[in-house]
Amino acid sequence: MKLILAAIVSLSTAHASENLKSAHQLFSQGQYFRAARYAFSAAEDAGAEQPEAYGLIAASLTRANLPNAASYFFIRTLQTGDRAAIRKVLLHTQDLMMVVGADYLKHYLIQYTKYEDYNELNRSAYLFALGKAAVLKGDNSGAIGYLRAVSSASSIYPYALELKGTAEAIANQTQSAIQSFRACAEVASRKGGQVSDDLKNRCVASEARTLYQINRFDEAERVYDQIPKSSLIWTDILFEQAWNAFAKTEYNRTLGKLVTYKSPALKFVFNSEVDVLRAQAYLALCLYADANEVVNEFNRKYAKLGEDVKRYVEGNSRSLESFFYEGKKSLDSSLYQANDFHRMMNRFVRSAYFQKLVSTERGVRSELAAVRRFSAMSGGDSEGGFPGFLKLELGWRGRMAKLIGGAFIKNSLIDYHSVLINDFEKMSFIKLEMLGRAKEKLSSTKPVVEGRGRGSKEPIRRGDQYKWSFNGEFWTDELGDYVFALESECR
Repeated sequence: MKLILAAIVSLSTAHASENLKSAHQLFSQGQYFRAARYAFSAAEDAGAEQPEAYGLIAASLTRANLPNAASYFFIRTLQTGDRAAIRKVLLHTQDLMMVVGADYLKHYLIQYTKYEDYNELNRSAYLFALGKAAVLKGDNSGAIGYLRAVSSASSIYPYALELKGTAEAIANQTQSAIQSFRACAEVASRKGGQVSDDLKNRCVASEARTLYQINRFDEAERVYDQIPKSSLIWTDILFEQAWNAFAKTEYNRTLGKLVTYKSPALKFVFNSEVDVLRAQAYLALCLYADANEVVNEFNRKYAKLGEDVKRYVEGNSRSLESFFYEGKKSLDSSLYQANDFHRMMNRFVRSAYFQKLVSTERGVRSELAAVRRFSAMSGGDSEGGFPGFLKLELGWRGRMAKLIGGAFIKNSLIDYHSVLINDFEKMSFIKLEMLGRAKEKLSSTKPVVEGRGRGSKEPIRRGDQYKWSFNGEFWTDELGDYVFALESECR
């Protein structure tokens, strides 16, 4: 019996070696899916060559433009502990990370690989994973050290600069953070393309926020102005500029920034805090009638929406996929929606994080279709064997993307509902403060200073700004550049 078992093992090993040899030949010929198929057959025999087979499957699927399928075998190779196979498959780390994301791979890279396992280029992906994990743990000094070592030749480099700047800002290393964000914007600008433009604008915004954080408001205003109005993040930047003006006690400039949200071009924007800041600005100018009107308008606008969000979350709490599909529906719809619920969702469904998850889910479906095509071309069974396994693995990957995306949408709705409730409380405090001041003003015996009528004060203008009257029309080139001319009625 022992002799028979030994013979079977020997035949199995020989078969695995032959399949692996064929897989290498097919890979060198550019027949990547067939190479992966032969390597999978070799791996099934579970011999000593299994780690090499897993690594070859990962490499082949990566070259076949099936990154989500490749990522499973990439991770399986790391888990074998075979240093030779691990070091070979790590040559694809950067390429995979740029598609499937650092969040998916970082845990496995940190657990199963070492610094010396990487070549210079792919080591940057490892350092980025270490840096991101350190930031999430609150170890900002460690994160800065890892991210500082990322190579400038790596495609991950500008993202590492952005993350390093964030860690430095949290650690109050503000000057270093400003330099990192500037470098990020510069590198992203050289690369070009929509993704790089988005990264550049995010880094410029982060620089401005850091300047705001250390009370360098004039510099922050100049940096904010560098973000083009065509950028999707500009609608949030406009609100941050309004706060920057408020910190400088330029309440008329604050109101001018906020009135831009009334433009038909920005009807898609949802931000309940805009109204809170408007009320605060009017209150700072002691314009109580205006502040009261904003408070009342806020209550009319958001009371029903708060109830709708609460009802939706409670009604779908057991189905994360429902949240994912609702978020995806909102993402695929026009920005200009009359539905307040979807306008609120615009705040987070268009974030890079959720769009990445939607992209993963769509990528999985695309890869499943590609697997069926490859299988048909080679005359194989698309339901069994290697294609059948890929179908199961990709199905799991797609489901995980939907569950994670659904959890993100659910938590975001809960968070924004909490913000809405908090804003109602802020409006209540503003109204109480306003009523108290109005009462004090009426009971005061001091004479009113003559010439203190509204609109009689010239607003402060920078050298590159001009004064034009506003006739109720919003022009695209003027958006964000309005300044009110209201005289304070405070005594």
